[in-house]
Amino acid sequence: MDSPLPQELRYDGLWWRKFAALGSTYGPEWWKRTSPAVIGAACFAMIATNRRGALANMRRVMGDTGANPRATALRMFVEFAYCLSETLERFGPRPLPVRVDLPEHDPIRESINAGRGAVVVTGHFGNWDIAALELLRYERPTHVVMAHEQNRSTNPYLEQMRAHRGLHVVYSDRSVLTSLELLHALRRNEIVALQIDRLATSDTAREVDMFGSPVRLPSGPFELARLSGAPLVPVFAPRLGSRHYRIHLGRPWGLKRAASAEEIQRCIAGVAGEMEEMVRCHPDQWFQFEPFWIADMQTQSQAAPNLAPKAGWRSRSFARLPYARREVAMRSRTVSRRRSRSS
Repeated sequence: MDSPLPQELRYDGLWWRKFAALGSTYGPEWWKRTSPAVIGAACFAMIATNRRGALANMRRVMGDTGANPRATALRMFVEFAYCLSETLERFGPRPLPVRVDLPEHDPIRESINAGRGAVVVTGHFGNWDIAALELLRYERPTHVVMAHEQNRSTNPYLEQMRAHRGLHVVYSDRSVLTSLELLHALRRNEIVALQIDRLATSDTAREVDMFGSPVRLPSGPFELARLSGAPLVPVFAPRLGSRHYRIHLGRPWGLKRAASAEEIQRCIAGVAGEMEEMVRCHPDQWFQFEPFWIADMQTQSQAAPNLAPKAGWRSRSFARLPYARREVAMRSRTVSRRRSRSS
């Protein structure tokens, strides 16, 4: 059943986000340094759906290393709380200095100087908002592409927060013309930033391996790079300490307009490999709270068979399910249909 609370009052809703922003902006320093750990641990204990998703992902990441997936998942919640707190402070009216270590080699600058624009890809890793602010130093319009928040009450607030700092937010599910707009932006030597670690369900998604098991990643960012001629650059911003981040720029991946399906697949697998390496180094900073691997999603869906009634997933009973559970059911059905067609 859906929560009886209005969206604004849920744990991921607007009013809690505003409350967090007040504490991050006006709270004393001791509060800013200690409260995220307590809040993150409390969320780990109370939000069972996100905890199960994080645990499933950490089991894949940890593998046979001997590390404790549960302890890593707990640290993930805590690190997310710190990143969120420092983001709200940085975007607020009283930002404190943030130390950002920059790499020596900068393929984005080289591409901008050449007039080619840049497709920046990242994941829900580290502090992607701090990384997005760093893109503004190239003095080119920056378009940040993202899906709507699961709790829609926070979207206008977060969009305004980012726009106030000069970031143009583009919602990936806003319009069928979004891709065309982004293509024109790249041809104007602008920057387009996208996250690729949502398990894609469209027929254009590509299956690659991460940590030895298949996942499905969106092909849209790679098609933008192919059609525009802009290089595709992985960017990650791991948190090293209080208000201290490092910008990691991966290798620039170029795709010719006539690139074959095999060349695109190699590019996607290469970018996935770079993201895997970052997650391997900082597993508690990959803020993926839903099952990410295909097999884990299918397992979760089978554990809750009533998620997809025989009348079809568009039935009224399905529509009343919480958002995260609807996502699991839809993704599992898409993967199953695709595999059935290929068999």
